Amino acid sequence: MNATTAKHALTCIACGSHDVSPRVREAAACNSCGKSQMLYEAKACDCDGYDCVLPDPGPVPGIEYPFSVSDIAHATAARLAAELGDEWTAEAGWWGITGTISGPYIATFTIEIDYEGDLRISYSQYEDDDFPRDPELPEDVRDCEGGVYLMHACAPDGLDNLSERSAAAIRAVIGR
Repeated sequence: MNATTAKHALTCIACGSHDVSPRVREAAACNSCGKSQMLYEAKACDCDGYDCVLPDPGPVPGIEYPFSVSDIAHATAARLAAELGDEWTAEAGWWGITGTISGPYIATFTIEIDYEGDLRISYSQYEDDDFPRDPELPEDVRDCEGGVYLMHACAPDGLDNLSERSAAAIRAVIGR
C-alpha cells in the first residue's frame, strides 16, 4: 500500500475516520485524531486500495465542520451573558442548523446560514425594545433585510471568532 491508494481503503481504529495515511514500514497515522496504528489494523478491506469495492463514504461527521450553527448561538449567548448579564440564553433549532438567542428584550436573534451561505443574524424590531434606528455596526457586519450578516464568515474562522463577531453585532443592534 502506498500514499496514492484509495483513502477509503483505510479506517482509523480509534475514530473511524478515513483520513488515514500510511507511514514508514507497516505504520499508519490518522490525520483526524492523531492515532498511530499498524497498517493492517487500519485496512478496511483486502484490496490494498486498488480497485477498491468499498464506497467512498465522504467526510466523517464532525470532520468537515467541527461545530454547528447552534454551537455559534450558544457560544454567542455565553459571551453576551458574561458581558451584559446572565439573562442571555440560546436554544438550538432543528438539527442544529439554526440557533436562537434570547435576552432581556422582546426580540430574539436567530443565527442561521442564508441562501448565499452568509452567517446571518435575523431579528424583528419591537418599539418596546428601544433599539437604535441606525446602529453603528462593526466593520465586518452589514445590514440586510430582517437582520445583519457577518461578511466573509466561514467555519475555518473558528467558533471563538464567530461567536465574538456575532456578539459584537448583537451588541451594536441593541445599542450596548
